[in-house]
Amino acid sequence: MTRRALLVSTSNPYPVVKDGCQRLVWDYVDAMFPQHEVHFLHVTREDWSPLTLFHAGVATAQDVGVERVLAEDFEFVVFIGFKDRDFTRRLAGERPSFCYTDRFPHPDVPGDAFRGILSHRTDGPADHVLIVGGHFDERVFVRDRRPEEHVLAVGRIHPDKNQLKLVARYRETVYEPFGLPLVLAGGVADPDYHRAVAPFVDGVSVISTIPDPPEADGGWQSARELADLYNRARLYVSASRQETFSLTMIEAMACGTTCVVNGNYRGFAESELAPRVYGNVTGVNGGVLDLVA
Repeated sequence: MTRRALLVSTSNPYPVVKDGCQRLVWDYVDAMFPQHEVHFLHVTREDWSPLTLFHAGVATAQDVGVERVLAEDFEFVVFIGFKDRDFTRRLAGERPSFCYTDRFPHPDVPGDAFRGILSHRTDGPADHVLIVGGHFDERVFVRDRRPEEHVLAVGRIHPDKNQLKLVARYRETVYEPFGLPLVLAGGVADPDYHRAVAPFVDGVSVISTIPDPPEADGGWQSARELADLYNRARLYVSASRQETFSLTMIEAMACGTTCVVNGNYRGFAESELAPRVYGNVTGVNGGVLDLVA
């Protein structure tokens, strides 16, 4: 008898695995549930209403409701993040359910709704919380250092990632004195924000993997392409004001790349992360370009 499981998330990993959360979801399917036929429910980021049910990269149902999902007879459900809505609360109540979150307790995650919690950190002992790290493919992200040709920023182009702070003064602050261009690797998540960033992408001091004009899913790099970029980077830099875990930072570390950060990395204990990166891990302090320089 086929054992079936369901993952519920706002990050749709089909057909292109893009941002860090999507790679995490993909890795969960590949590595954590090898004995199960894993299906995936994509929900909206805004209100967590259901959109599309997937299996093996193929959409199997559109605009599904909770009755349709419950009829699939999944053995268990894993929520990648959670919003307390009628749909999610009922699904969690009628199937054995678990939730992945960056930290626990979490204001959006009612602990009594789940059999167990997967989390990066907890503020105290809890018998239903399993502490896990950010999963990445250690066969791909390995130290293979080569001549250091650039400074690298990886992520979706979006105000949350704060790339405008990197590009606006990058030429005079870093490129002219040190000769290392900034490479923006990722894709467009916010077209308006990308239009603000794009004028600073001159192909010399700031380079982007995103085609011009931007295409749907254009610019996203495969895991092996990212590993190559990490291994040729003098620095990995994140301008995000806050990150839950930052899988790209962990991938950079695995490749031996020095990481420069300036934000709140709430998925980590300060004492564990601070000695392993350069910059600020509990909040913004000064300018990220000054840290890069």
